[in-house]
Amino acid sequence: MERRARWLFLGINVAAVLLAVGAFLLYRSLQPVPGSDTHFEGTIAQPGVYDVWDDMGHLLKPNQRVTARLVSPYRTVYDVTYGIGPDGFRVVPPNPADPDACVVLFGDSNTFGIGVQDNQTYAWQLAERGKGRLAVYNFGVPGTGPHEMLAGLQSGRFQKILGCTPTDVVYFFIVEHIGRVTGRLSPWDTHGPRYRLDANGKAVRDGNFDTRPHDPTPDLDEGLLGWRRMVYGIDRVGTREETELTAAIMIQSAREIARFAPKAKFHVLFWTMFDSKRLDELASDLTAAGIVVHPVQQFLPGYRDHQLRYVNGQEDGHPNPMTHGKFADYILKQIVAKRRSTDASAAPPVKLSHSP
Repeated sequence: MERRARWLFLGINVAAVLLAVGAFLLYRSLQPVPGSDTHFEGTIAQPGVYDVWDDMGHLLKPNQRVTARLVSPYRTVYDVTYGIGPDGFRVVPPNPADPDACVVLFGDSNTFGIGVQDNQTYAWQLAERGKGRLAVYNFGVPGTGPHEMLAGLQSGRFQKILGCTPTDVVYFFIVEHIGRVTGRLSPWDTHGPRYRLDANGKAVRDGNFDTRPHDPTPDLDEGLLGWRRMVYGIDRVGTREETELTAAIMIQSAREIARFAPKAKFHVLFWTMFDSKRLDELASDLTAAGIVVHPVQQFLPGYRDHQLRYVNGQEDGHPNPMTHGKFADYILKQIVAKRRSTDASAAPPVKLSHSP
């Protein structure tokens, strides 16, 4: 009788959980999709803003001011202008001729600064906090992943722009990058650089996505009862093969940087909204290669459960100006300053000869 009662109690609890989950999913399915009628206005919505390149796929055309408004049925989410420099990347303050540190920032639209003004990106704010002693380069490109970083390094595109030898390199990672490295989660990146793993687990260039497309189906070994995975979708997590390729691309990027900046420290900021086996595997692979991983929950309290506090709004999940400021503070204090204090014998950044 006692065993029967225990099983009855367990059955009731399981049923309650399943009922709660079902009710939540039903509730979610009946809600209007945030931003379903949201649209872009300004020159960002016009053709001819981007160029297509064999090395990195797409880049914004140089020397332009791009207006960008995101408008929902209820409000204007943002109304900003993106300054694009002669190198095709987001503008930053003029770099000092003889900097104490040379900071290079890689990433996608979060690093680029979608939805914020030029002087609100964490690249710009980092330069301002450096008080004229930091050189900062913003190599963030909307819609990209680590494969664009590696492709640009291998083609020499970034090296030609740099006016100093990097001391600190920071890549801004989101979970979607695991799917972007194969083109699975970036249908806009049709000419993006394609990589594959060779027999030694090294990332090697293998054409472009439109020459050799690859679209793997994610496995389902993440588990089906984690609420974050039910909310955000299993397809945003990826496969072990994609994770291995992502790690190999980032590790190879660090090696490419070490060729011309052997004392540079490579860091990865993890901006992720849920936990997963894939993310744990990626972090483990990167750490084993000597790359430092920084989960942003270390300096954004409760950001996973209070996302709207840190982003432009429910219609747009990119970091808001306040969050960009927190990124700048963290990079300055926990990456740049700590490296300088623990590596006092490091030589000062060396100027590189480069074409304008």
